[in-house]
Amino acid sequence: MEEDIQKNTGLNINWYPGHMAKAKREIIEDLKLIDVVVEILDARIPKSSQNPDLKKIINKKKRIIVLNKCDLADEKETNKWQRYFASKQIPAVLVNSNDGKGVNQVISKIEQVMKDEIEENIQKGRIGKIIRVLVLGIPNVRKVVIH
Repeated sequence: MEEDIQKNTGLNINWYPGHMAKAKREIIEDLKLIDVVVEILDARIPKSSQNPDLKKIINKKKRIIVLNKCDLADEKETNKWQRYFASKQIPAVLVNSNDGKGVNQVISKIEQVMKDEIEENIQKGRIGKIIRVLVLGIPNVRKVVIH
C-alpha cells in the first residue's frame, strides 16, 4: 500500500512517528551507560506489548522482564510466560504497579542479575557502585517507579 501511494503521488510515507525515532536514538545512546534493562510488558499480552526494535537495540545487555498488570492477567498463562522468558535466560517478575506488588522482587532481581559484577567491584575496592538501570516499555504498559 505504501509503495502504491509513493508510486502514484511521489510521497514517501513513514509510519514511524518522530518522537519514537528520537526515543530510539536516545535509548541507543543511553545504553552505553546502563548495566541492566528492565522492560515492562503487559502481563495479559506480553508479546504484543513488546517493541520488536528493543530486542535488537538491547542486544547483549542484562535484561529483566516485568510482567505488569498481573492482577488482570490469567495466572496460569502468566506463569507460562515466566517459564518462557526463563527458558531464554531472561528473568521475569510479576508486578501490579497499582498496589506495588512485585516491585521489591524487581529490585532483588536486578541485584541478582548484577551479583557477579557487584562482587567483582567489591574485590577491587569499588564499594557502593551504583547500578544503572534503564526502565522502558511501550505506552499503556504502565511504568513502575523503582527507588
